[in-house]
Amino acid sequence: MSIYCVHATNSVGRVVLKASRATMDEALMEAGSALSNGSTFVWIVDGDGNLILPADQVQARLNQTPTAPRDFAN
Repeated sequence: MSIYCVHATNSVGRVVLKASRATMDEALMEAGSALSNGSTFVWIVDGDGNLILPADQVQARLNQTPTAPRDFAN
């Protein structure tokens, strides 16, 4: 089983969050929560400390919007 560890820092680089989640979706939800609560940078590593998503990619994933189905008609 994989563990995804969410790390977040504030504007001066102080670590403000370290949380472990069982799935990437849960880790991204935690990352989004951290960012909305004032964290400046959030990144995700695996249980061994290997970088999975750097801060810019976390932000990009959180900014993605669902696409409409192909057969969606206006």
